[in-house]
Amino acid sequence: MNIKDLIDILTQISETKYNLMKEIHEITKMQKIDIENNNSDLLINYIEKKQDIIDEIDKLDKQFYSIYIKLKEDLNIDSIDHIDTQKYPEIKELKSKIENILKLTKEIDEVDKINNKKVKEELEKVKENLKNVKTDQKSLKNNARAYKGYNNKYNHAQGVFIDNKK
Repeated sequence: MNIKDLIDILTQISETKYNLMKEIHEITKMQKIDIENNNSDLLINYIEKKQDIIDEIDKLDKQFYSIYIKLKEDLNIDSIDHIDTQKYPEIKELKSKIENILKLTKEIDEVDKINNKKVKEELEKVKENLKNVKTDQKSLKNNARAYKGYNNKYNHAQGVFIDNKK
């Protein structure tokens, strides 16, 4: 394979990855809406969809990396930044696609951070509610015992009265 073919393949892989990243971005925004609406059922579906897409991206990344290594070896360079754009003008498109992927990744990360923060806040609320329920249950048990103690009809107790005044 010649250098231009390798660059074209890397560009195609990057385009595919970018499209998958756009899907993840949309799903992440939808997750934000579901978190705000406390819709945990859809949230789990979105997490599964995202994971499937991430698996596809991982495959693309491996493919990209192997071709990228070959390209670097063939050109005897350390980075695509060292590729002569006069000789290989198609490298500009590849660089542009990689920049777009990085920008989109940052956007996804920002929304994900917000989502994670909201989910943690909701979990803390649930934990606090569970603590209150446990406290209320303990209080009810103690109240029930006290009620039983005060409500017995003195069935088992016999009093002895001694009159000391005569």
